[in-house]
Amino acid sequence: MYQVNLLPWRTRAQRRRATFWLRLLVLQLALAAAVLTGVLGVLNRQQDQEYLALLTLVGQQTELTERFQQRQRAMARLARLTAQVEQQGRNGVHNRRYLQLLQQLSPLLPAALWLIALDTNAQNIRLRGLSRRYEAVIQFERQDGLFSFTLTAQWGRDE
Repeated sequence: MYQVNLLPWRTRAQRRRATFWLRLLVLQLALAAAVLTGVLGVLNRQQDQEYLALLTLVGQQTELTERFQQRQRAMARLARLTAQVEQQGRNGVHNRRYLQLLQQLSPLLPAALWLIALDTNAQNIRLRGLSRRYEAVIQFERQDGLFSFTLTAQWGRDE
């Protein structure tokens, strides 16, 4: 009988199949690597864009924080100035009341009487002065040859 040696043919066929599958595996690995590289590139680009957006937002936040602080300082300054104006208004009313009192009081004081102090509290005004004449003094106390007096008057509130 005739004998055929199939062993070298089988070995070549196995090598071809192994080479085919090896090439297919390498091709798949290369394709996977290319896809992975592309995905990583897209993600990296997206990360860069998000980082730039974040930097922009941080800059805007810093600017808005500065504006807010400037407004807060301006509002505090406005509140201080408003309080100062209100206090000046109250002082002006108070001073006009004193002026009016002194203008009304000056014709009533005898020429021999000198005012030396004007003390106030919430309800009273206390006038102190000196005089050489007893008649001009309502209440007196002897001191160094001069008479001293204290006059207390009711102080009405303007409301």
